[in-house]
Amino acid sequence: MIRIYNRKIGDNFRPFIIAEACINHDGSFNKAIKMIKEAKKSNACAIKFQMHDLDDEMLKKTPKSYNFKETLYETLKRTNFTTEQHIKLKSFCDKIGIIYLCTPFSKKSVDVLVNKVKVKLLKVGSGELTNLPLQEYIAKKKLPTIVSTGMSELREINETVNLFKKFNKNIILTHCTSIYPCPYEFSNIGAIPLMREKFNLSVGLSDHTNTIYTSLGAVALGASVIEKHFTLNKKSIGPDHASSIEPSELKILTEGALAIFKAKGKSKKIHQRERQIIKWARESVVSLKVIKKGEKFSKYNTSVKRPAPNSKEIPAKFFKKVLGKKAKSKILINKKIKWSQIN
Repeated sequence: MIRIYNRKIGDNFRPFIIAEACINHDGSFNKAIKMIKEAKKSNACAIKFQMHDLDDEMLKKTPKSYNFKETLYETLKRTNFTTEQHIKLKSFCDKIGIIYLCTPFSKKSVDVLVNKVKVKLLKVGSGELTNLPLQEYIAKKKLPTIVSTGMSELREINETVNLFKKFNKNIILTHCTSIYPCPYEFSNIGAIPLMREKFNLSVGLSDHTNTIYTSLGAVALGASVIEKHFTLNKKSIGPDHASSIEPSELKILTEGALAIFKAKGKSKKIHQRERQIIKWARESVVSLKVIKKGEKFSKYNTSVKRPAPNSKEIPAKFFKKVLGKKAKSKILINKKIKWSQIN
């Protein structure tokens, strides 16, 4: 369990839903403000951005994957916000009541977020899972941290968790498959309970499918955090829009996640409010015709029908125990039979 402001995040608390703005604002500050407003309207707990100090985190020449039309360096340079803009975004989030999150990708970005933007929670991307120098640097900041685990195996996650816990135990993992968008068959959300058991940590899902189905399934499997790529328009041009959801879907996700969380109780019992339903929903042993004194009960003169038995009347489950017994007294047609009426 970790805590941010007055919010507890963990297995026993309502799912923490993060609208991942990533670079779907396309470098427009006004669009980012609109995304914050829409995320708040959709009842997301937080909205997350990215902070890049490009020359501190990467070389200019980087490979280009299928979802980019330009190099990563060029894309991020075009869409990157300044420190001052991030401070303003956080201030606006604070003003309207949604948590501002941001992912750092280098030590300089970490320092800016902690010392200047004044974040209370850090989120580390999947690409940095095996960047042990950065993970250690972040852990030493002692802030609650969510660590994503796309593109990794359990042994690599274990290395990072063991290192991180040396300095900071306030950590939550998110299972992730880094394919954009991610087909359902590669989502593997069954890894969530596996990871929770193996690492003894709360585990969420960073979901790159372009629907909400796997996120809802993840909540049912115990995900404490759902991070979902978020856009104002899926059809916009850019590397992440196609693997994102729009505001109307985000609202359904937040409502559905809460509903599933509330429905996850593990007990099997008769609830107090069910007892009045039992009275008409269950069945009693009844007479199908007039049964004379001394006559045997059989499937021809006896059956089971609603409503449920009152005290001393015979529940349907004991129907076979009645068959072959004799009536102690005359029983009229369509009457619930009492134990006292059988021999």
